[in-house]
Amino acid sequence: MFPRLRRSVRGLSTGLVVGALAVSSLAFGGASIAVAASGTSTGTTSGTNPSDTVSSAPTTASTTSTTGTTGSAATGSAASGTSSATGRSSFLLPVLPDTQFYSRYSASQFVPQYGTNPFEVQTQWVVDNKKALNIPFTMQLGDVVDQQGKSDQWSAASKAMKILEDGKVPYSVIPGNHDVADQGARSSEGNASNYLAAFGASTLQRQGGSTLLDTFQNGYSSAYRFSAEGHDWVVLSLGWNASDDTFAWAQGILDANKGVPVILSSHAIIGVDQDQVSPTSWWYGDLLWEKLIRKNDQIVLTLNGHFHGATMRTLTNDFGHPVHEVLTDYQMAADGGNGIMTLFEFDLSGGSIDVSTISPWVGKKHANSRTSTDAPVLTGTWQQFSLAMDFGSRFGWGAPSAAQADGPDLTAAAKAIVSQGWTGSSTGEKLVAAGDASDYFAVPGTVAHWRFGDVKEGVVDENTVVPDIAGSSPMYRLPLDQTDAPDELDDVAVTHKDVPFYSADPGAVCFSDVHRNSTGPDNLAFLTTEYGAPATSAHLSAESGYTLETFLQMDANWAEAANRWGAAISRGGARNWIGINDTSDEGAGAAWLGISNLREYQFSAADTVSKNSYTLWSGEIMPGSWHHVAIVNDPAAGTVIMYVDGVPVLRNASGVGGMMAADLMPWVIGASLWNTEPEHGWYGCVGETRIVDHALPREQFLFQRADLDATAAAFAVTTPLSGVQASNATVPALEGRGVAGAQVTVRVDGADAGRAAVGADGTWRLALKTPIAGVGAHAVSFAQSIGTRAGSALEMTVTMGVDAAWSPDGEQLAAGKDGAITVTPSTFRAGDTVSVNVPAGLDGKALYGFLFSQPTGLGTATVANRSISLVVPASVAPGEHRLAVYTATGELLGWARVTVAPPVAAVDPGDGAGGSATGGVATSNAGSQLGNARRGDLAATGVASGALAALSGAALLLAGLGLVLRRRRRHA
Repeated sequence: MFPRLRRSVRGLSTGLVVGALAVSSLAFGGASIAVAASGTSTGTTSGTNPSDTVSSAPTTASTTSTTGTTGSAATGSAASGTSSATGRSSFLLPVLPDTQFYSRYSASQFVPQYGTNPFEVQTQWVVDNKKALNIPFTMQLGDVVDQQGKSDQWSAASKAMKILEDGKVPYSVIPGNHDVADQGARSSEGNASNYLAAFGASTLQRQGGSTLLDTFQNGYSSAYRFSAEGHDWVVLSLGWNASDDTFAWAQGILDANKGVPVILSSHAIIGVDQDQVSPTSWWYGDLLWEKLIRKNDQIVLTLNGHFHGATMRTLTNDFGHPVHEVLTDYQMAADGGNGIMTLFEFDLSGGSIDVSTISPWVGKKHANSRTSTDAPVLTGTWQQFSLAMDFGSRFGWGAPSAAQADGPDLTAAAKAIVSQGWTGSSTGEKLVAAGDASDYFAVPGTVAHWRFGDVKEGVVDENTVVPDIAGSSPMYRLPLDQTDAPDELDDVAVTHKDVPFYSADPGAVCFSDVHRNSTGPDNLAFLTTEYGAPATSAHLSAESGYTLETFLQMDANWAEAANRWGAAISRGGARNWIGINDTSDEGAGAAWLGISNLREYQFSAADTVSKNSYTLWSGEIMPGSWHHVAIVNDPAAGTVIMYVDGVPVLRNASGVGGMMAADLMPWVIGASLWNTEPEHGWYGCVGETRIVDHALPREQFLFQRADLDATAAAFAVTTPLSGVQASNATVPALEGRGVAGAQVTVRVDGADAGRAAVGADGTWRLALKTPIAGVGAHAVSFAQSIGTRAGSALEMTVTMGVDAAWSPDGEQLAAGKDGAITVTPSTFRAGDTVSVNVPAGLDGKALYGFLFSQPTGLGTATVANRSISLVVPASVAPGEHRLAVYTATGELLGWARVTVAPPVAAVDPGDGAGGSATGGVATSNAGSQLGNARRGDLAATGVASGALAALSGAALLLAGLGLVLRRRRRHA
């Protein structure tokens, strides 16, 4: 037995690893902090702030409207307009959320590949469609660039926004935290010199022209007034952490424009909770509410970015009127935002603000660069919804004139325009929670798979074993007396509550009281395999590649000074003696996945041919949110790619292969390594973690689920049931195919007929409780399930005839019988009942119906008044079919062409304001719509590509290791 990893020189020297540790050919498998001036972080507050958790009403005037106050809530239907189809009076306001990564990677990635970037494509789309979509103004929500000190990023941003200016579309723009030098400071000209050089008062005056009302702090904040649909509108844009004197200036703008509706923007007003649906408070948004919003009735809408995702809430101001607060930020989507922008249609005829989400960029992408979630129109939670707003009663306006109310549905028009030529999917992927701990894709070649759901909840001590469910490399915690860290026993604990929603493992390990110290070792704790455990010596070749997967959560109180460069997962050894060329991190471990000083996921390993290190980086990660992170080395593509929540990051590696490592050196969860000693701990939680000896496709990541629905290719009934059985026939058992490990539940004529487990070979067999028998049609349904997750039922009809058995044949549908029957309606949905008119002289006869191409039994029915009724099974696939009717002896009477229409799309519960709805308008607090919502939902995020080669290892003799704790040479 090899000793476990020791932190201290003293502890390790008592169990030296003596012998030859072969250097093996092993292939295993952002942005700055948003600092509040008060030092607090996102969360709920109490008192009269609007940030009281929106699932319960805050007090007094800041209460979220719950009684159906006019215009106080979002509808649960998709945003396609609420006006009469004959016309409306409306205009469209495009909003560009955080554009930082478009600016940052314009010169290095986008322009070389496309000759443009998503930022430019967005602004060009606005200009190209300003007339057709009645666009009078455009808004940008801050974080114009990612690194405010880089001139090339400002050049890229200026070029993109100049498209609007040249196209005569005035705009507002504000600095975000990435656009200023000191993100923790309140606003000043000196703190934003680079931003103001690009978008200062002179630029805003030049592009805004007569719409510009005023600027403050040389353009750090600004105000505009434009006209649309016979009315004036004010946009009030306040820069990041705008100072208190900015509020006085803003109040002056409001006072000078009384009675004019105001759209207020700032970079951070509301946030989004871990469930990625519910809104949360942010200190600056609360300050804005108290200082400005609640007491100025003309402010109807606030817009912000900064927090990754989309959500909204509705508050009630001091006048009893609604104020809608909307967050939209897609910087963690593919390509640093995927060109996603949000459109607000102000519909004066319908009394609403219709919100939709589109991307003009995805159609520009190379086909091989598109992800499964790419779509020109996004239809996920909080991406299509409608906000009620009675402008007439609030501002004393009359109804739009007939001349004004002659416009089209601009939301629908925008979707149609952006979708032109698109041949991909029309909707994004929706992740599904696991039904139980087995509900994931177990894959061959898994080197190790550490899980915490079966570990007792609570403190992890030296006797706790974290199992490796795929092998024999469990993890442990060292006794406290064998470390030299000032850690305490309760610094490591397993939780079964705050867990990643889309992990099948209901557990995670959390590390608390983790921080750097000015002198001495860091406060940290960690878990480790044994030296020499099987996973430490698995030779993962460059030819096969590798995959490393995990679920990570940074603690909500994570701070750059105390927690930068902490690693969640590390591979033992030291780069200098392994032979890795890395002068900046010569003592670092062979590989690690952690967090940078700029809150970016960072993965580093070394190419086995050149022996040079390579590094992958995500964008900015928000503390408190769970993310699935995968590192995939695909030798065929020559890349190593980091995926965050299934989306590739922008900064990856190509032309590299393999992962240099040393046999026998342990894997560690919770800390990075320096000269084999732990340092820089992970402050937060780590969920299940898996290492695989080849490149996994995204479809097999840990958050993916097998398709259990009736339409799944793997699900079928193989027992012949499609024909008409003999009158005395019985069906005692049924067989079929399904998802290995699933249960198949069978019901016959509504009664439970039994359950069968799908075997490892993907087949199942069930002896029915009661055989199917008796003349007539018997409804049989088959439903797969794994734990609490069930798929839609496959429905069939087993028909017992009045005489001998016979089978219909779609190939023998005679042309002369086409039209001999009439089906009403001829277009219907699966599950509907249809009426079939048959030839005369058949009243009282039992007839049989079938759908083709594959014969699907519709059962039997007795003719009355030349008509029969047939029920179409709910699992019939949409599309063109032929419906045929036969006599009891199998004689074809006639057939007709019919169409099974697609099912009506269910409204996403997050598409509206949430809660119960009355008359289509939600009446409870925004964000409370998921009654069964669980903590730990994956945050929305984004990515690009990278790779590995081969290594022939050189032997390294380490006799009597003398290991010295050293600090990682990385500085913020």
